Amino acid sequence: MKKLYHYIPMVVLSFFAIIFIVAAEVFSYTKNTLLDADIYKTAMDQKSVSDSMYNELIVYFKSLSNATGIPPEVYTEKIDKDKLYESSYILLRDCLSYLADPDAPKPKINYDSKPIEDNIRNYIEKDADERGLKKNSEFKKLVDNTVKIAREQITSRLDTMMLYTLSKTGAAEAVHKYSHLLGIGSWICIGLAAVMFALMIFINRHHPRDLPYWLGVLILVPACVFLVPAVILEKTDYFSSFFIRNEYIHDTVTGMFGLALDGIIKTQIILAIIGVVFIISAQVIHTVYVRHLKKQHRKHHWREDVKTASETSERINSKEQDNSSEQDGSNEASLPAEPEAEE
Repeated sequence: MKKLYHYIPMVVLSFFAIIFIVAAEVFSYTKNTLLDADIYKTAMDQKSVSDSMYNELIVYFKSLSNATGIPPEVYTEKIDKDKLYESSYILLRDCLSYLADPDAPKPKINYDSKPIEDNIRNYIEKDADERGLKKNSEFKKLVDNTVKIAREQITSRLDTMMLYTLSKTGAAEAVHKYSHLLGIGSWICIGLAAVMFALMIFINRHHPRDLPYWLGVLILVPACVFLVPAVILEKTDYFSSFFIRNEYIHDTVTGMFGLALDGIIKTQIILAIIGVVFIISAQVIHTVYVRHLKKQHRKHHWREDVKTASETSERINSKEQDNSSEQDGSNEASLPAEPEAEE
């Protein structure tokens, strides 16, 4: 493993950068996923929530029929399953919009129950005519109460995530007022993380080969922070253990959380792989660089050896030449002088 320079300050900066990255992801995911209606619509489609709502109404009105004597089909024959689904999704979307947008109006139930109410009134009045009952104030009060119960039971099923009920509370009012801070907080955290990374680059500017390692850490660690809990929750099927009396609410809630976990796991696995690739690339870069240095070192020493050998050879040759010159001079001095010619 390569040596990391400026290890302590780099670890400290990485720690704060990771905190900011995690916070930015939480803010962003809350705003763009949990407060967006698409994931809830997908969950409702996958879990067939409209069937659950319709079937629960059928069961309820059958039990109500036993108490009132009104046939169950009087309540149910005008109920349109598709309209139930459409109205429940519109209400859910408006509730989420109210929570996410400070300028959005309060959500309202938009379901036309008049055909059902008219059907109930017509049956009761017709039955009263056949039985010769007086249609006094008590009778009208009884009819209105029966219609009110039917209307409330139908509209209550439209609140598939209980967000309409939540929107009437003070907590929802606070979320509605300050939800825009989620986006601001996300950008602030991204900016602070960028500042931390810029400081890391500055501190390690003389060792740029370390930066892929630290970048990989900044990607891998936040990914693991989300990935590990998400995998545990999915493998233990945690959300399915929620006890919710109404099946359609249970299906919507568990379906939404299941989709959220799937999205988190897939996204964070990709990020974790990218982080590992950066970390491995840092080691590869280091290995290649070390080999390059060793190769350069060997070339340098080879050149030095050649130069040294050449210089040594030149010195030897020069010395040999000097010795040869001295020997020639000595030989000339030892020769006898030639006799002088007689006159």
